[in-house]
Amino acid sequence: MMIIWLLIGSLSVLALGSLPLIRMKRKINAIEWQIASAASAEEAWSAAPNITILSVHYAHPSFKKLDELLSTKHRAFQDVIVFLDAPAFIILLKQRAWSSCRSVRNKAECHDSKWLMLLNEESIAYQWNGIALNRYTEVEMFVERKMMIFHPKEEAELCTQQ
Repeated sequence: MMIIWLLIGSLSVLALGSLPLIRMKRKINAIEWQIASAASAEEAWSAAPNITILSVHYAHPSFKKLDELLSTKHRAFQDVIVFLDAPAFIILLKQRAWSSCRSVRNKAECHDSKWLMLLNEESIAYQWNGIALNRYTEVEMFVERKMMIFHPKEEAELCTQQ
């Protein structure tokens, strides 16, 4: 009987201890949503239904694989904006190589962009549809998944919209 009360007490302490963490996570999500909403409103593509924002550092271990994927010119990347942290000559090369992306931007030159408030890590992805903001820390896996779930039917619809 004593063990049961001990377990109930421990679970109660854990539950009460996690409430502040849950509240903090909700506040962080709300702040991220506000930033994404404000950043999207400043862009010319704010009316686009879905936008994917990638932050990529050229020295990150996943850069080589991301380069291979984004260089495929896959139609799934036409809603992707890449903020690349690299020397100017690499950015110029990647702007040509990743031409299927909506844009490739020099992270150092976009200091006034509100997106940088969200993109504080070396490699991270956000997907924004105007309502929900989804964060992905495994950028390489996210890009591969984006390619796999992009269907020819969706591609045909996108072609007719342009």
